Amino acid sequence: MKCTEAEKLILLRDSGELDGKQAGMLSSHLRSCGKCRQFGETLTQSREIFQPLEEPPVAVLDEIKREARRLAPQGKQAKILYWKPALAMAASVLIGLGFFFGHVRPNRGGLELVLTETELLAPADQAIDIMYGGLSDDDLAFNFLMTYEEKSES
Repeated sequence: MKCTEAEKLILLRDSGELDGKQAGMLSSHLRSCGKCRQFGETLTQSREIFQPLEEPPVAVLDEIKREARRLAPQGKQAKILYWKPALAMAASVLIGLGFFFGHVRPNRGGLELVLTETELLAPADQAIDIMYGGLSDDDLAFNFLMTYEEKSES
């Protein structure tokens, strides 16, 4: 038996996976090979010295996770107004790619994604965008003044 095979069998013996036939072959090799015998003894000594530690209790792990969440840096929430032009551009690019690939390969079916800027907003902001989306700043100011005057006259 070669020493590399013996080392594999020594590792199997250490983990408790060595069968009887292999154990006999290994013991005869260890009687004649001092190098492999030393390897086995070193493995046994290292296992005795370096005992595996117990896993920490679940409460300790939960406390570590809680503390890590507390100390984690908080990211800023992105405002949708800053992303509106980028999202509109991305939607336009997707639509353009849909048309391009639809015409380049007419034999294949395609899927076209059409989103408006309003659909990208939160539901509460969608109603406001629909009501005031097409108005200029002057129209918005006039609308505000008219609303304010109606309420003050009442």
